[in-house]
Amino acid sequence: MSMQVRIEKLIYGGAGLARTDQGVVFVERVLAGELVEVEIIEPRKDYSLARLIEVLEPSEARRSPACPNFETVGCCDWAHIRHPDQIRIKEAVLRESLQRLGHLDRDEPIHTIPGPDGGYRIRAIFHVIDCRPGFVREGTHEVVPITGCPSLMPELNEFIGQATAALGEGRFQGADAIRVVASPTTCEVAAVFMRGREKARWTSGSVLTEVGGFQYRLHPMGFFQPNRYMLLPLQSRVAELVPPARVVLDLFSGDGFFSLPLARKAEQVVAVDRRSTANAMRNARLNRVGNITFVKSSARAFLMNAAIRPDAVVLDPPRSGGGPNLTRRIAGLGPARIVYVSCNPTTFAADARVLASHDYRITHLEILDQFPNTHHIETIALFEK
Repeated sequence: MSMQVRIEKLIYGGAGLARTDQGVVFVERVLAGELVEVEIIEPRKDYSLARLIEVLEPSEARRSPACPNFETVGCCDWAHIRHPDQIRIKEAVLRESLQRLGHLDRDEPIHTIPGPDGGYRIRAIFHVIDCRPGFVREGTHEVVPITGCPSLMPELNEFIGQATAALGEGRFQGADAIRVVASPTTCEVAAVFMRGREKARWTSGSVLTEVGGFQYRLHPMGFFQPNRYMLLPLQSRVAELVPPARVVLDLFSGDGFFSLPLARKAEQVVAVDRRSTANAMRNARLNRVGNITFVKSSARAFLMNAAIRPDAVVLDPPRSGGGPNLTRRIAGLGPARIVYVSCNPTTFAADARVLASHDYRITHLEILDQFPNTHHIETIALFEK
């Protein structure tokens, strides 16, 4: 069934919301204010999902996507929105999430840190189909081969061609996935070709990059912030929000991206991550930083057993957020400051509500342009009592 609807707003997740006589309809690749023709593809009890057929009255914020993968794969789901308007929409989504899920009205300005919307990604995961690297088509398990991606560093786009040639020559036979990372400093590339649990390295096993005067060893299997233009702004802002302290707790610490600069401001940093801490420890040794204790543990398990009273807590959880139990335990430690780095405004808002119930309030909030051309929203928030 097709119908014409007027889009009211975009919600977190990227879809547009329209209210009709038949109920709420969600449709992808639209903009607020647009009149569109859609086809209902999945009616549900409280709402329906629809497919865009035609834009009848386009928004001034609409543009033609520059990415050839937009139609074939569906990645970069906001590539049809002008870059400056993406930031404006993300701010509105963040405010609504805080109000609706966090019961927090944020009237104060939300600062933004903009950046280029192309050539920014330093790492990627490719899937292999017919000896060609590709991405998984949105909403399916189908792998679509690609020849390039405007979001990737140029060196990673060059790697796609090199990997295609290597796979075609029979190297890395049976590989079904490739994890790759490039150094923003040296432009060197390190990759791992995977066949199930088996791994084969491409040239070097890791590369070095520099951020804020610190050297970091990047490994394809590790986690590191994805946007080369946001590395220094993100690192420096988090460090600025933490005052000189006796003990700082760094939760979800990864490869030590925040731990190293925090060690300059604290007598002791305790860095906790459930993944391997080996690369983080190597980074600390590489920079001759000795006042960090690395703990391989989930954040929740650590806080259940550790006797620690930090002056400040930094946490950068996955999209699922900290969760109510973990957030309550953090508040129970009584830190003067909590710096929360989030990539999901809905889980952030829920955690902010828990912190507010423990008398913490947001005193600083900003959006980083970490994921241009996508609906994902990166924020830094400072909570104080």
